[in-house]
Amino acid sequence: MKGALRAGGAIAVVLLLWEVLARAIDMPLLAPPPETVAQSALALAKSGELLRDTLASLQRLVVALVVGVPLGAMIGCALGYWPVLDAMASPFVRMFNAIPAIALVPFSLLWFGVTEFSRFTLLLYTISLTVTISARQGVRSVPGLRLRAGATLGVVGVPAFLRIILPSCIPAIIVGIRTAIGLGVMVVVAAEMLGADSGLGYLIMQARSQFNVPEMAVGVISLGLLSLLLDRLFNGAIESFVPRWSVRRRIR
Repeated sequence: MKGALRAGGAIAVVLLLWEVLARAIDMPLLAPPPETVAQSALALAKSGELLRDTLASLQRLVVALVVGVPLGAMIGCALGYWPVLDAMASPFVRMFNAIPAIALVPFSLLWFGVTEFSRFTLLLYTISLTVTISARQGVRSVPGLRLRAGATLGVVGVPAFLRIILPSCIPAIIVGIRTAIGLGVMVVVAAEMLGADSGLGYLIMQARSQFNVPEMAVGVISLGLLSLLLDRLFNGAIESFVPRWSVRRRIR
């Protein structure tokens, strides 16, 4: 209850500041007040455009998460567990980590054209790389004492990986997934701005071409709400099904 009241108070303060700034600037075409944006959101919702574009972005993001998270977790765990493999791949992981997906958009369009697959590859690149780095760090952070204790009980090799290392690095993987969700939303909007015919990025670009700032604001706010919703749903699923790795329990 207190959390809901605090969230409501924060939203009220942001809306008040937004209203004050809009009135101070006094340029509705460039800085529309909250009520104008709300009217545009209502119109887009009634026409079905907002729901269609939100679902399109959500579908692209969920598909990339379903494929990229397991892929990144497996690669990251392998790199963290085998030092030789990590020594070979670490320079490439560091290099690709410094290259944002947006910089790869021209290559994606050149190789795969203006297709769904080109957008998927950008999302997969970002999500899998983010989870790979988190999983690798999680495996490397497993205390050696825990492994030695397992070895004294005969738990070595693959059993040690499955029963000691993997459970120990799951919190790091969870953090990586939550980070990947936010980065994935950033990438999906960039991918949709180039040649897509649906999605929130497409909605923002269409509004820009028509100089419709309120609709642009609706698209941007919808992206933030989409990221927040996915993060809350994922965190809720962790707390419901695997509470031992929930954020609240780790904080306690």
